[in-house]
Amino acid sequence: PSRAELVFGGMPKRRRKRARTSSPQEEEIGTHFLPKKAPKKIKKIKYKKRPSPSAEEANGSGAGRRGGNVSSSSGNKRAQERGSRMSVINDEWQTTIDSWRDIAHLFGDYKSRRVWMPFYYDGECAKHLRKLGFKKVYHKKQDFFQKVNDPEFMQSIELIWDNPPYTGAALKERVLRSLVASGKKFVLLLPSSILHSKLLQDIADVGKVQCIIPRKVYVRKTGADAVPFKYLVWLCYGTCLPRDIMFV
Repeated sequence: PSRAELVFGGMPKRRRKRARTSSPQEEEIGTHFLPKKAPKKIKKIKYKKRPSPSAEEANGSGAGRRGGNVSSSSGNKRAQERGSRMSVINDEWQTTIDSWRDIAHLFGDYKSRRVWMPFYYDGECAKHLRKLGFKKVYHKKQDFFQKVNDPEFMQSIELIWDNPPYTGAALKERVLRSLVASGKKFVLLLPSSILHSKLLQDIADVGKVQCIIPRKVYVRKTGADAVPFKYLVWLCYGTCLPRDIMFV
């Protein structure tokens, strides 16, 4: 025994690998000459080919696999209808009077001037502004893009102030481009991500951009309770506020 085994009363034994026992055949001819085992065969999965559509189905005039007769132009029709509307109804909200009141004092100079609220939902937002002292509020259910390109109408407007629908990036870009091109001052309630978007830097004069950051904005559907929304800002353009960033 070693000295360590005498002092500590024995050391733990290491596990020994079991020696591989060779078969009599391997001892006689050697392992290099034994035939190797064939690898297991992997079964190939056969997929059934889909039947090719008939001429009628290919042209869109026949019955499809998932329903009855579908016109090939129906998808384009629906897309045109969506494009002609300002937004879908689920994307529009009424901004409560409390949210308007939070920033109304910053635009007190416009109480006797004409304010345009172009994005019509249920007409209540104009009533909120009138209650807060803004006497000349123009708020009708009209096509925004037609009105913003009407020189006579735009000449009568002093401030554009509203909560636009957030239907999609393309619509939001089109609205912003139209407002910047009009040369009018505007205040829009938008997601806070607009402040660091490349779109705003590309289409607007950054020197005219200011923002009001509310803690919460309360909105509601018609007849429903108000719900709080976070991460929204009032994007102000050309409004000459006391500071470029204001918290309310």
